[in-house]
Amino acid sequence: RYAQKACAEIRKSVKKESRDEVIMHISKNSATQIVNEISRLVKQNINLMDETGYIIASVDKSRIGSFHYGAYKIISENLDEYYIDEDDASKGIKKGINLPLELDGEIVGVIGMTGEYEEVITSGKLLKKMTEILLMESRANYHQLMNKRVRNAFYEEWLINGGYKSADLEDRGMAIGVDINIPRRILIASIDELDNYKDSQQGQSKIAKFENDVDTFLSRNNYKMHFRNASRQIIIVDNMVTDKLAAFAKELADYIREKEGVELNIGIDGENNADMHDAYVQAHRAWNAAASDHEQIICYENMSLELLISNVPVEIKLEYLKKIFKGEYGDDIGDVIALLKAYYDAQGSIQKAADALYIHKNTLQYRISRLKDTTGLDIRKPTESPALFIAYIIADELINEKYDLPLLLRGTK
Repeated sequence: RYAQKACAEIRKSVKKESRDEVIMHISKNSATQIVNEISRLVKQNINLMDETGYIIASVDKSRIGSFHYGAYKIISENLDEYYIDEDDASKGIKKGINLPLELDGEIVGVIGMTGEYEEVITSGKLLKKMTEILLMESRANYHQLMNKRVRNAFYEEWLINGGYKSADLEDRGMAIGVDINIPRRILIASIDELDNYKDSQQGQSKIAKFENDVDTFLSRNNYKMHFRNASRQIIIVDNMVTDKLAAFAKELADYIREKEGVELNIGIDGENNADMHDAYVQAHRAWNAAASDHEQIICYENMSLELLISNVPVEIKLEYLKKIFKGEYGDDIGDVIALLKAYYDAQGSIQKAADALYIHKNTLQYRISRLKDTTGLDIRKPTESPALFIAYIIADELINEKYDLPLLLRGTK
């Protein structure tokens, strides 16, 4: 009871932040994977205890969560090994060898194997080394994942959220080896008809392969700065003229087509941007145009209608949307934008648009009629459709720039 109380105090002293930082020394997932793998190689029962003396993985599932006296002895007395020579149910122990798991000179857990000493000591020591190697790999993978998340959070703050206004952004960048004062260019790439891939496991697998292929392609070209955002790849490269960047984007598209058999939509920012947030906005507008038109590459400099709209003040854009939608949709404005997107992406095909929205074409026809009744504009008429197309471009742009469109259209701030 004293040992259990002592280990309980140890547990309380291990703060959540520090436990997360070192994967709780040994995470339950890692411990379970290790025990499952090793139990295939040895016949004895195996327990894996954390740094506080509790079993976190075991061949005997009923013991998980139990206090382990042998582990406590090793941790509290810093022992090289501890053999229990008989079962003692009162202490929650069974006959077997217990050995410390050490990383960087610190005991991070204990591995235990049941059996007679002579039968288990040699295989137990081998088991200890194997487990420590697996833990080292797990820790390395964890830190790699954490580093990636830190970098991605920085990139999002810098590019998407306009973090260039943050006083500490330059210092945060330097801490991860990124000098935000160096001129750079941005391109945004995604799989063509991206929405068809987002909602299935097979589609997500394709997106993951695309992401890995982008990483490989960029590494071969000595570029490391890219991150995932809404299933797209935001890629940061050296400053170069647009023609050279477009050629680079074409190489990327050809590489992905050869590897995965899919086409890409790529948007490229304009030249000579004063800050990277503006560059991202331009690249996003170019990408949005490429995705809408199923074009492989669109450069911001070559845009026409989208470029014209991008220079219109937000207040005027909102007045236009209020005039078109007449304040009738409120929180349902997202559904209307989805309808317009599907219709224009399908080049006016009712069946293809209905398929993209996962609804029957009669349901789509009803929604189009309702849209006509509300706005007075028929999306099927060439003379009226352009007004709705402009409204779609404006609304989609504001949504992607994180404006709360329903709130703004209600006239509140």
